[in-house]
Amino acid sequence: MTRPTRTAVHALPVLLTAALAVAGPLAAASPAAADTALPRISSAPPQGGGCVKPSKRRPVDVPWAQQYIAPSRAWETTRGAGATVAVVDTGVDARHSPALAGRVTPVPDSSGTDCIGHGTFVAGLIAAAPRPGTGFAGVAPEARIIAVRATTADGTATANSVAAGIDAAVARRARVIDVPIALTRSSPALASAVRNAVRRGALVIAPAYASNRSLAGSGNSPAPAAYPAALPDVLAVAALGPGGVPDQKLAPRTAPDLAAPGTAVMSIGPGGTGSFTGDGAELATAFVAGTAALAVAAHPELTPAQLTDRLIATAYHIPAGRALVGAGTVDPAAAVTAPLAAVPSAPPSPGPAALRMPPPEEHHGRTTAIAVTAAAGTAVLVTGFIVFTFPRARRRGWRPGTPGSG
Repeated sequence: MTRPTRTAVHALPVLLTAALAVAGPLAAASPAAADTALPRISSAPPQGGGCVKPSKRRPVDVPWAQQYIAPSRAWETTRGAGATVAVVDTGVDARHSPALAGRVTPVPDSSGTDCIGHGTFVAGLIAAAPRPGTGFAGVAPEARIIAVRATTADGTATANSVAAGIDAAVARRARVIDVPIALTRSSPALASAVRNAVRRGALVIAPAYASNRSLAGSGNSPAPAAYPAALPDVLAVAALGPGGVPDQKLAPRTAPDLAAPGTAVMSIGPGGTGSFTGDGAELATAFVAGTAALAVAAHPELTPAQLTDRLIATAYHIPAGRALVGAGTVDPAAAVTAPLAAVPSAPPSPGPAALRMPPPEEHHGRTTAIAVTAAAGTAVLVTGFIVFTFPRARRRGWRPGTPGSG
C-alpha cells in the first residue's frame, strides 16, 4: 500500500481549515448567545413574585427565528389583514403594546392585561407590527388578535379552562386558535370544544410537548402526551433551535405535525416596547399560527382541514425525522403562494408531504447552511483527491503538464 506524500498530508489541515473558515461565521453568529441578555418570559410568574417588569432592551437585528422562516417573503401577497387569531393563554397586554395597537380584542375585558407576559409574547410572535429601532416583527403583522385568558394568576391552566377559552374564541369567529399550553390530560369539555371549533371553521394549534422540565422529554425518556395537541384535528407543533435543530432527542408521545423555531426566540412583552426572550414548543406554535393567518388571509375559503393540509404540504423538509419534527419547518411564503391545485385535499399520508418547495435564493438562513455543507464536502473531496490520486499518479510517472505513461 502506498503512503500519501508529505505534501498531501500537510494539505489536509489546510483544506479543512478553509472549510471551517466558511462555516465559522455561521457558528459565530449563533443567536442563542445573543438573546440570553434579554429578560425571559415563561408560562409561570416571576420567581420574586409580582408581575413581569417591562423590558428596556430592543435589539436592532432581525431575530434568528424570523430570518429562518422568512415571513417577509409572503408579505408582498399578504400581511394577514382580515385574519383573526385567538391566543388562549395568560391574556395580552392590549394597552401597553404599541406593536399590537388597535388589533387586540380581549375576551372578556380582563384578558386585556397580562401579568405573566406569556400571552403577549405569543401574540407578538404572531402579529406584532414592525417598529422603528428593532428588526423584530410578527409573522402576520396585520392580523387581529383575540386575547382569551385561560389561566389562573399563577399561570396554571386546566383542561376545562382551556375548553372555555377555545369556546370563547369560536364565539368571536376566530379562524385560527393558538393554545400555547400543554396539559397532561384532557377532558370531555376540551374534546368537545375542539370538535366544535373545527365545525365552526377554526383551526386549533397547540404544542406537542411542554417546555416545563417535569413534563418535557429528557435524554432517557420521551415527552409525555400533551393536550389539546394529542386530540384529533389539533395541529401539534415541535420546537427547533438555531439552525433547525430539534429541541428533543426522543420522539414525543404526541406526534408533531410541524416544527417551528422555539429556542431563544424573541418577541415583545407586557408593559411597553421592550423585547424579551423565551423557549419551548409553546412559543413555536405562534410561528405556525401566524403562518396560518397569512394563508387564511390569502385564501379565506380554506376549511380547517384544507388549511392543515396546506401548512403540512408546504413545510420545508429538514433532515430530522418525522417523529421529531413532523413534515418539517413551517414555511410562510410557500403556505401563501403554493397553487391550490398542488395541495392535497385529503389528509396527507405518513410518507413525505405531497408538495416540496425549496426556499428561494434570498432565504439566507437556509442557503447559508447549504453553502457551508457544500464547501465542507468539496474540501473533503479535494483532500481525498490529493491524498490518494497524486501518489498513484506519480508512481506511474505523471508530472504536471505531461501525459501519463499508462
